[in-house]
Amino acid sequence: MKQYQVERAGRIKFGPLHQLIICSHRRLIIMRRQAYPKIVLALLLALLLGGGRTASSQALFPVGGRGLSSLNAAWVQDRGQFTLKLTGASFYKTAPKRQSTGRTPEFITFWDVQSGLAANFSVSRRLELSLKQTIYQDTHHDGKGANLPDDLFLTAKFGSYGGLRSRVKVGFMTAARFPLARQHNVILEPYSAGGVELGLLGLFSYSKDVLLPENAFNLHLNLGMWHYNDTGKYLIGAEADTFAVLNPSRALLWGAGFAIPSHEFDFTVEVFGRNFMVRPPETAYSREDFAYVAPGVMYHPAHWATLNVNLDFRLSNDKETTRYLPGLNNQVNPELPSYPSWRLRFGARFALNRPAPPPGQKPLFVSANGRLTTAHKTLEKQLNEERKKTETAEEDLAKIRDDRKRMETMLSRLRSLLVYGKNPDGRSPASTDSTATVNGDAAKSEPPTGIAKPEEKKPENDQP
Repeated sequence: MKQYQVERAGRIKFGPLHQLIICSHRRLIIMRRQAYPKIVLALLLALLLGGGRTASSQALFPVGGRGLSSLNAAWVQDRGQFTLKLTGASFYKTAPKRQSTGRTPEFITFWDVQSGLAANFSVSRRLELSLKQTIYQDTHHDGKGANLPDDLFLTAKFGSYGGLRSRVKVGFMTAARFPLARQHNVILEPYSAGGVELGLLGLFSYSKDVLLPENAFNLHLNLGMWHYNDTGKYLIGAEADTFAVLNPSRALLWGAGFAIPSHEFDFTVEVFGRNFMVRPPETAYSREDFAYVAPGVMYHPAHWATLNVNLDFRLSNDKETTRYLPGLNNQVNPELPSYPSWRLRFGARFALNRPAPPPGQKPLFVSANGRLTTAHKTLEKQLNEERKKTETAEEDLAKIRDDRKRMETMLSRLRSLLVYGKNPDGRSPASTDSTATVNGDAAKSEPPTGIAKPEEKKPENDQP
């Protein structure tokens, strides 16, 4: 069953993908005109990834441009920043066939695969808009089938609220889900009845680094609500279905997670879940609450590219509350859970228009080991060294000034002695020291050699 999906998933090879990413990310600083090669690279990665986790899978809320794999950060991208996100996930379970023709039991493998593409653009430093399209979604309708495409999500994030030097930022998000899929009420996926759904999510983020919060330990909390707008919907889709939704379903969304960054890798742990406040009717496949823990790793081959891998483990029990009616909503297989017990998720994020620093100017942010880091540590070290040099130069200059003043005073005294025979203060040489010291040498008060001594005038009445 669904053999074509197994073959398609089997073509996912990480070796060529890794080589493609490494070769494409050797240029660490790029100009705006290089955005087109990045778009081509992103589309190639979409084909290589084959499947993606989008907002329709077990993610807490549609994830914007900044955040973890399932949780949103309260930070907004830089103004004018455009990012492209590709995400992938896969789950499978092998179960015995319900009807075997021979004595030997026969088994079948069920796959749950999604693919998606998201674009994020920051209108301002407080507002970010996102458009997410679920490209492919397995439905297992009548034992097979898929949505191509699936639903479309439109989100708006209002965030980065807080002081300039504050380590804490807050914000909120609004989201809308537009039904484009052919089938809804899908097994192994969160509940959806095919209406225009709305959501609201509160955001809280903390980081030690104020300038580049992703470069330090960062913590995120999400809490919100999702309104399914499913009143009057028939979930099974058959003509004989008479079970309509009488009250609109609503669910509480919650999640918490943190990231520990290193030079090129970020290690993340996320816990998230959904609890119904108004539960869907019994004919819904995914009417149970769920909770997941998701450890993961993020890799930064360049400061404008991020790759991530996560493995989700279900914490909630596998209690089945769906009511199966013969001829209406037949059970696909008794061994299949309502939600996957595990799920492998992977994806890539590209900042397509991050400009390079102006030529001839030292950037405040530099690319080091694939991560965009601040240069303030290097600048601080240089400033300290320059300050020490300046202080030493000032001390030397002060000494030179003092020596110059002493030399000028001593020269002034020498001039007075030579011309007037007295010191500048009007006292005779006898009242002062008979010698003056210049550079450690003693000089007599008599005029130096080479200067004529004034002749004494003899009285006229003296006879020779």
